[in-house]
Amino acid sequence: MADKATLYDKTGAAFSFDHEHDGTAYVRPMVKVITQYGYGDDIHEDEGVEPAAYLVEMDLAALFDVPPVVALNDDIKAKTAELAALKAESKKAINELKADRSAAEYKLSDAKRQLEQWMQTHKGMNDLGKLLDGKILYPLSVEENSYHGGRNIPHIPKMKDISGLRVECGDFEKGKEWRVKRYLSDHYHTSFQFFDTEEERAAVIQSEFDATCRHFRERPNFTVDIYTTTNLHYGTLLEWVKAHPALAIPDDIKAMKVANDAELVERRKATLAAELAAMEKAGAA
Repeated sequence: MADKATLYDKTGAAFSFDHEHDGTAYVRPMVKVITQYGYGDDIHEDEGVEPAAYLVEMDLAALFDVPPVVALNDDIKAKTAELAALKAESKKAINELKADRSAAEYKLSDAKRQLEQWMQTHKGMNDLGKLLDGKILYPLSVEENSYHGGRNIPHIPKMKDISGLRVECGDFEKGKEWRVKRYLSDHYHTSFQFFDTEEERAAVIQSEFDATCRHFRERPNFTVDIYTTTNLHYGTLLEWVKAHPALAIPDDIKAMKVANDAELVERRKATLAAELAAMEKAGAA
């Protein structure tokens, strides 16, 4: 090694070899040197390298006769491959975590859906539980009218008339499951549902009345003296308001009623005038 004036480490840094002892090389780092020369204002600079004035100790096995470009490239490739492997492993772990999270979210969403479906299907059971816990609930019976397409006037059952949770046909020994015939009904055997607040019940009554008014506008009938459940007319709306005083007939329907009554008055006046004219003509003859 003594005849090698310049050695290189694996980074490509150059050193001037001085001597070695027991596997340790004593070398001088090659440092940049700038030399200036010239006359007057005309100054030039030369840049070069030369061994430093001090010695450093290095492992002789870590020094090379030529710049280890190939070894350096291999090291870079190895580090690059290692980094790519770490990135791939991290990406795989992240994807697995995302998949686990998506699966958990799906299971949670499905569980919520099943719970909501059960709560809706067995709402009567839930309401009975609330009643057993002493909660005050507000019953209301709402049914569609099969004759005129509107809604029947909602009926508020009395709590003392309510019966609940009727099941039948249960015989597990013969493989027959219990079947809910009707969760809740009053003494008229009319089904109904409970609401948690009086405001919720009032909102449903208002909504049903609004739907009935929309049906009325499609085929207005201003009869008021006869109330039947088979026909939807102005008297029906009056019965709604009578049963639920918080309701009010919409202004546009009231205006339609006024216009209709005025037209009937004019028709009646014309009829009476014609009858009077006929009578006068017959008397004159």
